[in-house]
Amino acid sequence: MKRRMKKGDDTLEPDSCEDDRFLSDEWLSEHGALIDITVDATSWRTSLIDDLKNRGPVMLDYVAARLSLDPQMISLLLCNDEDMRRMNNLHRGFDKATNVLSFPAGDDLQRADNMLADEITIGDIAIAGETVMCEASKAGIAVRDHVLHLFTHGVLHLLGYGHADDTAAAEMEGLEIELLAQMKIANPYCVSNLAVGTREGG
Repeated sequence: MKRRMKKGDDTLEPDSCEDDRFLSDEWLSEHGALIDITVDATSWRTSLIDDLKNRGPVMLDYVAARLSLDPQMISLLLCNDEDMRRMNNLHRGFDKATNVLSFPAGDDLQRADNMLADEITIGDIAIAGETVMCEASKAGIAVRDHVLHLFTHGVLHLLGYGHADDTAAAEMEGLEIELLAQMKIANPYCVSNLAVGTREGG
């Protein structure tokens, strides 16, 4: 079972005594949004985790405010490329790593009798560390900003946004640009090689 940090703790804890590769935490936003986070500690820089801990919950609040939603709860996995490759192959048939994957909970999510409404996650997001750092380096952008962009992209997927066609992609990307601007992050779609990457072609 995953061990949670108590409020006020500053470090992540191992999921179990047997496996200290994955660390877990819960990040709560000012308005009650929650990120249930699991991190592959061997593949992610502490500085990137700390930055996302600070800005991820804020972004969830921005998304909720922009879309007139209640505070949202998501599960987030910061994994390595090999774990991402396996997930991408299993769920999408692409035998390679990708930058971000989203798994919406769906409208048919069954709630346990003893589960409160605010314990229902809207879905899961996975982000691959090595791929993200490589993409940011090639594009000449800050890795932390690229991580926050992919996180935002994943959240919007969980809320039903997509890029199956140009119209849907334009709507989703426009919303991403607007939300990222609130965090003082420049339009990521000005970088052509990232525009294709966030459309998850594989």
